[in-house]
Amino acid sequence: MNEKSINRRIKYMPLIAAIGGLCFGYDTGVISGALLFMGEDLHLTPVTEGWVTSSLLIGACIGSLLGGWFSDAKGRRTLIRLVSILFIFGAIGTSIAWDLSSMIMFRILLGIAVGGASVVVPVYIGEITPARFRETLTSVNEVMIVTGQLMAYSVNAGIAVAFPEASHNWRWMLAIPAIPAVLLWIGMMLGPESPRWLAKKGRLNEARAMLDKFRDKAIDNVEDEYKDICLIAKLDTTNKSNLREILQQKWAKNLLWIGTLIIVASQITGVNAIMYYAPTVLKTTGLGTEAALVATIGNGLVSVCATIIGLSIIAKINRRRMFLTGQIGCTISLFAIAFSFNAFFHTEIINGENVIVASFEYASYVVLLFMLVFLLFMQGCLGPVFWLMLSEIFPLSMRGLGMGWTVLLHWVVNFFVALFFPILLGWVGSSITFALFGCVNIVMILLIVRYLPETRGKTLEEIEIQFTQP
Repeated sequence: MNEKSINRRIKYMPLIAAIGGLCFGYDTGVISGALLFMGEDLHLTPVTEGWVTSSLLIGACIGSLLGGWFSDAKGRRTLIRLVSILFIFGAIGTSIAWDLSSMIMFRILLGIAVGGASVVVPVYIGEITPARFRETLTSVNEVMIVTGQLMAYSVNAGIAVAFPEASHNWRWMLAIPAIPAVLLWIGMMLGPESPRWLAKKGRLNEARAMLDKFRDKAIDNVEDEYKDICLIAKLDTTNKSNLREILQQKWAKNLLWIGTLIIVASQITGVNAIMYYAPTVLKTTGLGTEAALVATIGNGLVSVCATIIGLSIIAKINRRRMFLTGQIGCTISLFAIAFSFNAFFHTEIINGENVIVASFEYASYVVLLFMLVFLLFMQGCLGPVFWLMLSEIFPLSMRGLGMGWTVLLHWVVNFFVALFFPILLGWVGSSITFALFGCVNIVMILLIVRYLPETRGKTLEEIEIQFTQP
């Protein structure tokens, strides 16, 4: 093959795998608009709305926990193919759900696919990609996630505006992601297995063949990369450990702590509360249903643009600096949203209920503005770098385990944020809720300064040696 053909292969396979991120993003974002329409068909209450939203996250916990084990046992590529099938059945199932129980059941199935994709896609891309492209192509998964969310917001708004009287328009919203899931399944049928997983299983000839096929020998040092992969795989086989033995090692505990910090810091920003409930929050500020859905498209557009900007600079900026910038920016934005609700809105008793009322005409758009600033920092800095660091810090011997644990934690934190965010809104109000998130994030900033390592400019094998040496 000529150089152009090889470089196309290098770049296209991560993009195909990242369709899993697109499905991930769409399925987590679509519920924000669909909830406004499915209530009558499924007889939803505020409590059951919360369970419909968070049931996907229960499945995601299961998927991330099993996904780490499955990707180590059966292969990264095999898991992505299985995940694509679950995306197909989950999307179709939620679109034909006939009652609350069936909706929750299919949302859990969809969540298993989301959790599995969140574990395996960044690892797969990181392992098949040469070091010179790893920052950029691994972060493509994050671009696809936010693109999927933008697609969901756009579809929700388009269907709501075009068919406002349609009684079952939410079913079309939920069915659409079956299409990219089919494309993911077809694409992964033609894709390679990870050379690092192949080497771990003793299939060294296949690992070398994959490197020859997906490396440019004029630029990439294939021989050295192959030797490093074989060395790490040999050490992993020689020192094969079970979960208990691994956790007894000080370096393993340190890495799990760092992974936990990365996940908790990025998710406790409350980003998914904003992504799931933005239409609901904006509607409480006085916007109508259609206007709130259309305004939410702005969230999706800023997320995509910010992620692309982050993708373009991630190889040029230290990971720690990028993470801290995002965390500080998100914290300031949370306090700005809290201040806006406190200064620009008041409550009035209307029909016996306390209702939030804007103090001037455009107050709703001030809240929207600070939401957009929040997403600029979250998706432009935190989003790309936290997935990249998770795919880098764990050694081959515990990569599936480490990713499985941290992504499980990702969905656990996400679940509790999604479940309790509307409860906090109703209990203490919007201003105090966002201020509480801001205070928690100040603590996260201090922990990041103290514990977050730097991994930029190193191969996966160099990072492994750095962390596992006594």
